[in-house]
Amino acid sequence: MQVSRFIDLNETDEHAALMPPVNRYNESRITMTTPITTDLAVLRQAMNVDVESVAPSYGYNGDAYDVVNSTITATVQVPLEAEYRLVLAGQVESGTSAIVRVVSATDQDFKNVENFKRINKGEASIIKPVLDKAGIVLDPALDERDQLIEHAANYKVADIRLPAGQHVLRIHASEKLTPVDGDPRQYRFTMYAPQLSLAPVANVRLGVTVVFPLDFAAAIQPPLVEALPNQVQPNLVAGSDQPVTLGAQQAYGWAFQADPKITMTYRYA
Repeated sequence: MQVSRFIDLNETDEHAALMPPVNRYNESRITMTTPITTDLAVLRQAMNVDVESVAPSYGYNGDAYDVVNSTITATVQVPLEAEYRLVLAGQVESGTSAIVRVVSATDQDFKNVENFKRINKGEASIIKPVLDKAGIVLDPALDERDQLIEHAANYKVADIRLPAGQHVLRIHASEKLTPVDGDPRQYRFTMYAPQLSLAPVANVRLGVTVVFPLDFAAAIQPPLVEALPNQVQPNLVAGSDQPVTLGAQQAYGWAFQADPKITMTYRYA
């Protein structure tokens, strides 16, 4: 998650159906020093993830990769109408294509689809509050600016105008996974419930599902569920770390009332 190399999944034939049309007027890196939103109140969030098993088609060679697709639906309480800068974690060096829209409010709000974009190196300092929230500590022995630039490459941001009141946001994201430690048979992805721009309210409901494809020929490690810094341990309401069968597919599902980070790792035989 260091050096940017993007795939635009909106413009490739194999992924064209994954993403709705997006605004094309500005897909460059973010260049304004607008602060990233980290405290937008979330009442409910559902994150539904599916894994595309691509690596076997490459024979697990040096070009092998897998893809994780996520649809995130969040009910948020917007304090006032304004432009908010949302952040999305992803393996940017491999390419993360993502958009956000408001699915409630007016037709015009629905049509206002914004891309998540890379952060310009000169604006890398805006990532500091996100690192604090994610519990990532900079090394005092190393140059701070260099570290911020490196970390900023692991995130994308989107500027979207939100109307005041309770609204529903929808985020579509497709993340190209690169091999773990250079092993073309091993892959890993991380999910945040809720997203790092959102702050859980009392009695929040946070749901996560992960579905692997049919005939998935990989050993899945037990999911790692962790609390984010300064948060209580995830209060599991439903689900477990054991897979279930959903239409002959391996699946995992959870419902929480706290703020977890979930990491999944798997390896092909």
